[in-house]
Amino acid sequence: MKNKNVFLEIKEATVQSLGKTVFKNLNFTVQNGESWAILGDSGKERTLFLETLLGRTTLVEGSIEWPFAAEYQVKQRDLGVINSFRDLIALVSQKYTFRNKSSQQSFYYQQRFNSAESEDTATVAAFLSEVEIKGEGKWDLPNVIQLFGLEELKNKSLIKLSNGESRRLAMAQALLKNPKLLLIDMPLVGLDVETRASFEGILKSIQKSGVQIIMTSSAREVPESVDKIAWISGGKLAVVEDRDSLIPLENEAFSMFDFSPEVFDGLLEGLGAAYSGQEIIKMSNVTIKYGQKKLLDNLSWQVLHGEKWLIKGHNGAGKSTLISIVLGENPQAYANDISLFGRRRGTGESIWDIKRPIGFVSAELARYFPANQTCKKVVASGFFDTMGLFKKLNKDQEVIVDKWLEAFRLSHLSELRLSQVSLEEQRFCLLARAMIKSPALLVLDEASQGMDEEQRSRFKSTIEFFCKETNLTLLLVSHYNEDIPDCIGHTLKLKQGKAIK
Repeated sequence: MKNKNVFLEIKEATVQSLGKTVFKNLNFTVQNGESWAILGDSGKERTLFLETLLGRTTLVEGSIEWPFAAEYQVKQRDLGVINSFRDLIALVSQKYTFRNKSSQQSFYYQQRFNSAESEDTATVAAFLSEVEIKGEGKWDLPNVIQLFGLEELKNKSLIKLSNGESRRLAMAQALLKNPKLLLIDMPLVGLDVETRASFEGILKSIQKSGVQIIMTSSAREVPESVDKIAWISGGKLAVVEDRDSLIPLENEAFSMFDFSPEVFDGLLEGLGAAYSGQEIIKMSNVTIKYGQKKLLDNLSWQVLHGEKWLIKGHNGAGKSTLISIVLGENPQAYANDISLFGRRRGTGESIWDIKRPIGFVSAELARYFPANQTCKKVVASGFFDTMGLFKKLNKDQEVIVDKWLEAFRLSHLSELRLSQVSLEEQRFCLLARAMIKSPALLVLDEASQGMDEEQRSRFKSTIEFFCKETNLTLLLVSHYNEDIPDCIGHTLKLKQGKAIK
């Protein structure tokens, strides 16, 4: 006889993804009213667990049941309506994407900075008003806008949202569906300190409305309001009774981490040597605005060769706009007093002249590559500063690409599409793409965001090694102090587009 209190249940399941077994003899039971946090030593495995709950992986043995959807499905069948248990589940992924008004293509990276092009994107309010709602409940447009603090963003184009603002929008979109089950993959990723601090209240409001939550998390970010905690590792899941054991458990899992600098032998020669003794960036009284909104307000800033800078500030403070100027993406740069690598903007340089000495990695960059691009092609595209590979490589370039893939332990993924690999694997592909041309300036915009602890530690150690061994100039954007390399020597803090002390 079935237990009527069971909300969701997995029994003795063997689960595969892309033809490989990822879980074996998996058991998991959620009771009505429970919320869960799923931790583990692999971000990839945690994400695959959520995908399994959503039915996106392949069940080879055992069973997965969703009793919470049974009554809904019977009613829909009686009405002759095609339905699925998925109608009552909403997933907030770390790979969320928003499309333009025509829905014919995803955004391209530079589009956000072009006022004419960005008109093809919906506003926050328009986007949310078109969300298809399968179930009735508390969460209408006014309520989700209030819960996630989107009031000031209602009329903002989607393409102009910061990464943290996009994250809040993705959660609002999911909640608008009034799901019975809300799955959130690392909910605090991309959110500034203030928003992270308010997340406990957001979570309690969602729970109070009757929505059950299963989220992935790191040990230091498990909300107090979560009822149950589980640790998943090696394809097995175990319930954790003692919260105090989580951080030691996580530390033990990552204690085997070993950084091997020898893998970079021969790859860093000459890195950062260009522009030695020169001024890399100079901005004088720079103002960038769209309509009446100032994204940068009278900003002056200087970066010298070899300096390592941290850029910090709340979501929407102007960090992304500042980075867009450095990368040569923002057309308003021409109306300001800006010099890059000793050359004043607007003196005849091409976009390729600007990009050539710069390597760039961001938390969102992977979204903008064409869907057919393999990991190897993405890495190789760094030679040409293009969003994907559209030229044939010569033999020397082929060798260098293979060496970078090997250095970052990506060789086995080289022929898989970028969209098929995990978030952390994507990020190391992008770092290889940035480094393959031996840049003078490396720009990292929340580059380790969303990685598991081991991958974040590896990423940080890699950047510290690059800085120690070369004269690389570094700009780093991060909301997490633990992701900041020891080599950082300067800080630029932004608040509402202004530099503050």
